[in-house]
Amino acid sequence: MEYPDKKRAVELENDLVSRFIDGDGEAFAGLVELYKDRVHQFIICILGADREAEDIAQEVFIQIYKSLGAFRRESAFSTWAYSLTRNVCRRRLRDRGREAGLFAVADGENGDEPRDSALPAEIKLENDETGEIIRAAVAGLSPLHRSVIFLSCWEHLSYEEIAGTLDIPVGTVRSRIHNAMAALAQRLKPVLNPGTEVNDQ
Repeated sequence: MEYPDKKRAVELENDLVSRFIDGDGEAFAGLVELYKDRVHQFIICILGADREAEDIAQEVFIQIYKSLGAFRRESAFSTWAYSLTRNVCRRRLRDRGREAGLFAVADGENGDEPRDSALPAEIKLENDETGEIIRAAVAGLSPLHRSVIFLSCWEHLSYEEIAGTLDIPVGTVRSRIHNAMAALAQRLKPVLNPGTEVNDQ
């Protein structure tokens, strides 16, 4: 999925947010257009191919509409919107009796940055030729790994922005991105090196 240039997108969304807060109701339609596919994709990263994803996205935008007037701009709009999306998804998980601490720092996860943070050179998420193969491989990862790859590699959020979105320490973000890319590289081995079996951990 291709998104607008980040700098241009940030300028556009800031303008739309300002207009909406100043009373221009039509500006919200612009925010929905800018974020509808992105919010939907983030929901799928968290919940998988969920048949209620469209309804959940609609709930997210209702929440954004109701809360946007109180948005203090202490963080980027994207961070705020994805945090809200995460919270809506967590409520759905709780309603279903599933684990709600999806993004919580786990026992033994100290947030230290991995010693070897180098990512495989052949993993290029925006490569047109292998885009669909990579997306399919990402879909097979855990919700945690799908989410950090989406926010980092497709949305180009900074470590600090991802930390704010998921409400976890920056060091944990670094560690999770490293582990997510390692898991992705493992799943792509059969493609990059035919004859290699995937070793899911």
